[in-house]
Amino acid sequence: MERRRSMGAAAWSRPGGAAPPLAERVIPWLLAAAIAGSVLAIGAVHTPTLALVSSITTIAAALSLRAGALTEGRSLVRTLPVLTLLGLTAYTLLQAVPLPLAWLERLSPASADIWSRALMPLGEAAPRYASISLDPGATLVEAVKWLTYSGIFIAATFVGGRHGARLGITFVFGSAFLAALTTIAHGLLGATKVFGLYQPRFSVAAWHIGPLLNPNNLAGYLNLGILSGVGLLLTSRPLLPAWAAGVGITTIVGVGIIASSRGGLLVLPLGLALFALLSRRRRGRRRSGARIQRPAAWLLSFAIAGGALLAALATTNRTFSEIADDNLNKLSLFYATLPLLADHWLFGIGRGAFETVFPAYRQEPGNIVFTHAENFALQWAAEWGVPAAAAALVALGVAFRPSKIALRGSTAALGAWVGCVVLLLQNLLDLGLEVPGVTIALAATLGSLWGEAHRERPRRGAPTDEAAPEGWRPWQEAACAAAAGLALVALMLRFGWRDVDHDRRELRAVSDAGAASGAGWPRFREGLRAAMLRHPAEPYFPLLGAVTVLQGRIESPIPWLQRTLERSRRHGRAHLLLAEVLASRGAKEQALLSLRLAVEDDANVTGTAAVLARQWTERWEELLRAVPEGKAGVEMLERMAIVGDRREALDVRLRCAEEAVARDPSRIGARWAAGTALLAMLEDPTSARCGGDEAQRGTCERQVEAHAAAIQGTKSDSYLAVQLRARLLLARKKSAEAEQLLAESCERLDNRLGCLRLRVVAASQLGSSERLLPALRDLMPAACSSHAECASAATWVGDLLAARKDYSSAVTYYARAAQDEPTEERLRKLADAASAAGAHVEAASALERLLQRRGGNDAELRRRILDERGKALAPTLAP
Repeated sequence: MERRRSMGAAAWSRPGGAAPPLAERVIPWLLAAAIAGSVLAIGAVHTPTLALVSSITTIAAALSLRAGALTEGRSLVRTLPVLTLLGLTAYTLLQAVPLPLAWLERLSPASADIWSRALMPLGEAAPRYASISLDPGATLVEAVKWLTYSGIFIAATFVGGRHGARLGITFVFGSAFLAALTTIAHGLLGATKVFGLYQPRFSVAAWHIGPLLNPNNLAGYLNLGILSGVGLLLTSRPLLPAWAAGVGITTIVGVGIIASSRGGLLVLPLGLALFALLSRRRRGRRRSGARIQRPAAWLLSFAIAGGALLAALATTNRTFSEIADDNLNKLSLFYATLPLLADHWLFGIGRGAFETVFPAYRQEPGNIVFTHAENFALQWAAEWGVPAAAAALVALGVAFRPSKIALRGSTAALGAWVGCVVLLLQNLLDLGLEVPGVTIALAATLGSLWGEAHRERPRRGAPTDEAAPEGWRPWQEAACAAAAGLALVALMLRFGWRDVDHDRRELRAVSDAGAASGAGWPRFREGLRAAMLRHPAEPYFPLLGAVTVLQGRIESPIPWLQRTLERSRRHGRAHLLLAEVLASRGAKEQALLSLRLAVEDDANVTGTAAVLARQWTERWEELLRAVPEGKAGVEMLERMAIVGDRREALDVRLRCAEEAVARDPSRIGARWAAGTALLAMLEDPTSARCGGDEAQRGTCERQVEAHAAAIQGTKSDSYLAVQLRARLLLARKKSAEAEQLLAESCERLDNRLGCLRLRVVAASQLGSSERLLPALRDLMPAACSSHAECASAATWVGDLLAARKDYSSAVTYYARAAQDEPTEERLRKLADAASAAGAHVEAASALERLLQRRGGNDAELRRRILDERGKALAPTLAP
């Protein structure tokens, strides 16, 4: 059956066996260039790349429409998939059309409200016209994407009808192989830039640098390539040699496993099982039903096993940790999207606007930007609206149901169809379909399948003379289609190239360059206004405005912060800034409450919030207002317990630490902070809690020991437990026991260097240097991991020895520090220690080096050099 179809396709390629014209012969090449180029060019996610790919696709589609006019039956455009894709393109374009705000209030009240308050921080009225889309520029980009997918589908349908589905599927398989091969090459070279040109703006792990930087996107694309390759390998009339298909599958499987995508690894076995099931059912339907060739089946098994072996050779501990990651934040993302759907269920927020609109609905704490819903069905419903998304899903599901496509085609077609299903399943938990390069491969595969399943015979008597009058009409239609597509691309380049990420980076750079100054503010304000009109729901721009006006004391930051918190309710940095504003106005209670909200929304601001809270008040009851309830407030309490070193604040520090321990007894940092505060009280004879009689001191000492024991029980190799015990011994004047404890413990602790430093301190408090010298010998090699660290450690030791008035030994360490990393301070300390030790020649030499660093213009330093030289000569001149 497959053979008859292929021979038939070749036989009717042109009437009378004539060779097809150049316009038709170039279509497969354009299709292949669009598929491979889109994925190799970082997935065509950047607007200039997308414009180029879309232009190529538009030309290929126009030529396909012209050539398709010579077949009997429906036009390529009048098919359900093409009508659906073009309808979605037109609907997306309409979402970006400006409407009178009064009209928008009737169509989408929630969107109208966002537009009406967009310029509120500037004190301006609402814009007169606004679009359904809350990011019109991004929606224009999305319209071009869907036009590209339509063009790819049309061209692939034509190629599938002329040559069978295997050619288009081979293009996709080859493109996946290229993506895998380039990823391997980048990994072997240790590259940090894609093709040595593009530097990713986010952290990318080794072996993930390649055309598709997101491992989930890469895994989805490679899964489509794997199943396409399986079908090509097992088909009875393959276009590729069996060995080439086997090598390609091996490479793609290996890179797919290394990508460490949990979703990709989960759906691939399901896809292989589905392929086997449908292959069996398909053979059962065909009574002639030739079995799969045994050599091909064996080769497939070896290819998959080889891919797994290749992945095992390149797998690291990080790979296993990424696969085993149990982070389920995506589930909360899905749940948080439901209120957005409820507010914009009819017409959506506009394709491409999810990133700027979602912060108002985000429930997860942290400074996180979700660019997509991580589920293509939810993404469509949120951005197009529920009716349009449901209609699109139903139409495409009906068009590509298995009985219509997969079970009617070749084995290659069946494998490719299963690959599409696997890709869609993965994108119920990932965002791969939002990357143009991935969806272009999907559209090309489905178009090839559609073309093979619905191929039509050429129109009899079709004119071969392209100069004939009736031959001009197809060319005119194709030219109109190409012009319309290219016009949309030009519209995108004019209005859609300034995406939200570009505006964020540009305005942040202007702000950092001094926008708060009097001359820079008006221009910066205009830039903010333009960005807020391009992205009315984005919370970053009003926050940036608040920071700028606060730095320059230009105007009140409150309206800017109000708009920020309207568009991002869980915004820790905005609450932190609001707290500072309120505190400056004397509203301390409200400021402390804002600190609490800041910590609840973003744990990264906890340190700053703790410092501010301790600056504003030392009253325990007031400090508690800045602390979240339960375990969520443990880190805040812990940070407040270690802020500051004022003796009068010890009670507050200890109370913060004890409250943190009460909420989470296993918290090591809180127990260490409590023990440190108690030790400070033991050293203070005026302390009401630990500085009184022996009973009070004994109680505090037992509490320190209890905290040390709890830390050791939680983490046996913790330095903090040994540190508390050693400091407690030092407080009891038992320096020898403290040094012995540290000497026995340092080698097994997680902070060996810190332990060795404390051992040196303990040894320095002994009367003799018997234990100090071994402690110093152990410390210096451990501290000298670099010249800078070695110099720092030597300076610290020199200071300690100088404090003991052991100037001769101090000179040795200061000299080492000045040699490893000379600074004015180290040279001065070397000169002082050498002078005190009687080494006046060395002191003069250090001072001369210091004078050179100062340009030789220090008269006081010259006098001291002469003085040191005189002291050095004094013994020689003495009678």
